[in-house]
Amino acid sequence: MNSFVIGQRKEDLDTPALCLDADALERNIAFMAGFLSDKAARLRPHFKTHKCPAIAWQQLRAGAIGITCAKLGEAEVLAQAGIQDILIANQLIGTAKIARLVNLARHTRVITATEDAAHVTELAEAAQAKGVRLRTIIEVDVGMGRCGTAPGEATLRLAQTICQLPALQFEGLMGYEGHAVMIADLAERRRVAEASLAQLVDTAELLQAHGIAVQIVSAGGTGTFEITGCYPGITELQCGSYATMDAKYSSIGLGFEPALTVLAQVISTQAADHAVIDAGIKTMTTEFGLPQVASPTGWEVARLSEEHGILRRQDKGLPLRRGDRVELIPSHGCTTINLHDAYMVTRDDVVEAVWPIAGRGMVR
Repeated sequence: MNSFVIGQRKEDLDTPALCLDADALERNIAFMAGFLSDKAARLRPHFKTHKCPAIAWQQLRAGAIGITCAKLGEAEVLAQAGIQDILIANQLIGTAKIARLVNLARHTRVITATEDAAHVTELAEAAQAKGVRLRTIIEVDVGMGRCGTAPGEATLRLAQTICQLPALQFEGLMGYEGHAVMIADLAERRRVAEASLAQLVDTAELLQAHGIAVQIVSAGGTGTFEITGCYPGITELQCGSYATMDAKYSSIGLGFEPALTVLAQVISTQAADHAVIDAGIKTMTTEFGLPQVASPTGWEVARLSEEHGILRRQDKGLPLRRGDRVELIPSHGCTTINLHDAYMVTRDDVVEAVWPIAGRGMVR
C-alpha cells in the first residue's frame, strides 16, 4: 500500500497524510515499559487507538503481556497478525458475535467481558458446543456509568455463576476509571482515580475471600497510568493513547511525545493573516477540540469544515503561500486514526515504512 513513497521526504508527501514519527513512537513505548519495569502491574495496551498490528508487535516486544481491544473485529485483526493473547474489553452480544468469539477461541487465548448472568449462560452454551473453554472476565462499573456490574456482592454472585460452568474459565475483573483520565489537576485526577480503583480491588478481595481465584484485575488509561500502575492489587493496565499521543492528552502533561501528526497543504491565501488547508473534519476529528498547528509556528486552527481547515495567523507567524506544508497534532488520536487507511512512518522526516491501519472500521 503506497510503498512507492518509501524514501521520500515527508514534505513531499501528497496531502493530507497521517504521519507517525518512528523515533517518538519508540520512545513512548520504551517510556511506558520503563515505568512498569519495577511495578507489579503489567501492560496489556489498547489496540483501539492505533489499530495497527505493527505497533502492537512493537509493544509486545517491549514487554507487553498481550493486547486489549474494544471490538471483536479488532480481535480478529490481531489474530490474523499472529497475536494470541487478546482481551476484548467489551460485551459481545448475540448469536452471530458469540459464534465468532468461540471460533476465535479455538486458535487464540482470547478473553471476553461479561456483566450479566443470562449472557454468561449464552457464552457457556456456545463454548461447550464448540469444544472450547472460554476465558471470561467481569466488567465492574467503577464510576463510568457505562457497562459493568455493581462493585461488591453483585459481582461476587456473577463470579460464582461463572465458576459453576465448566465451559468458562473465570479470569478476573476489569474496570475503567475513564472519568478521571482527562482531569487536568493531578491531585484531583489521583483522588477520583483511586476512589474507583479501590472499588475494583475491594471487589477482587471479596471474591478471593470466598475462595474464587482472581488472576486479572485490569484497569487504567493513559491519563492515569502513573496512578493505576502503582495501585496495589491492579495487575494489568489497558493504556492505549500513550504510544501515538494527541493534543488533548499532551495538555495534561504525561511525559509522552506527540508521535502522530497530519500533514496538510495550503490551498488558498486570501489575506496575510488567513490560510486554508486541504484537511478538515474528514481528516481530523474535533470532539476534543481543534487540532494544534505544530509547524509552522505562529498559526492556529480557527475552524474546520468537511474538507477545509481555516488557519489564523498569530502575532509572530510568517505569511503562508499556496503549496506550503502545515503539520498538525490531532486533538483526539483514536478517532482521527480511524479515518485513515495507513500511517506514513517517518524517521528524520524521511518515509521509512507504510503501515496499514488494519483495525480501521472494525466496529462489529
